[in-house]
Amino acid sequence: MTFTTRFLAAAALAGLLTACSSTRTATEQPEAPPPVRPPASEDENTSATLQSLSMMREGAVLLDQGRYEEALKQFQTANRLAPGNPTAYNMMGMCYLRMEQFDRALGAFSDALKLAPSYTDARNNRGVAYLSLEQFRMAEVDFLAVLSDPTYPHRWQAYYNLGMTYLQLGEMAAAEENIRRAVTAPAPVFEAYLRLGEIHESRGEDVVAIDLYEEASLKFPQRIEATLALGKLYARQGRMDEAEPLLERVIASQPRSDMAREAARILESNG
Repeated sequence: MTFTTRFLAAAALAGLLTACSSTRTATEQPEAPPPVRPPASEDENTSATLQSLSMMREGAVLLDQGRYEEALKQFQTANRLAPGNPTAYNMMGMCYLRMEQFDRALGAFSDALKLAPSYTDARNNRGVAYLSLEQFRMAEVDFLAVLSDPTYPHRWQAYYNLGMTYLQLGEMAAAEENIRRAVTAPAPVFEAYLRLGEIHESRGEDVVAIDLYEEASLKFPQRIEATLALGKLYARQGRMDEAEPLLERVIASQPRSDMAREAARILESNG
């Protein structure tokens, strides 16, 4: 069975944020060196720091809106104003992750960790970059390090990420164990329900998968993916009287989405 790989990166977008610097490719020309300036005064440093924080807040909003290139520019500018803040590089890495520039994301997260080796968010995010680059053992090392931090508030996301790493490595027992922890966490991970349901479906354990999809639908009513998964399972079982209203709900909820098109194809093929 083919599993859809969906990764979570723990990024504290709501908090007070700072910026990042770009990573050039080997073919890009280096920037001209900045002009030599006299040492900044205390007032100038304070002003630059405040401007940097303002740029970071704006970048966080843009990132949350999916305007990744604009967010990246904000973080870069903020980093130039007040360099050396590891959160800046972490947020830069988040932009690169969302734009699927995984090599650059990896570099940015590594820069954040050079400045702050105990920065667990950046380590989790670097694991995501490794996972996206199919460097699975490196991802495993980072996620295990994340889980060794008892104070980390997003441990359930790290369990999911680690489970997905083991899934890609074909280590099914370890994958299921960690993904299940993400389901039973105090703040469960939605995607973990889907992956765990798929694992049970692949073993012919449809009853367990149905329970997982139904629980996901109840806990995350705004996420239509669980409704689609349940509708597909019922359709595969030939239970179209139960599948049809679920698939129609998917189409009505997001009529122009890939999920809606998939639901329509199922209805058409079973019509």
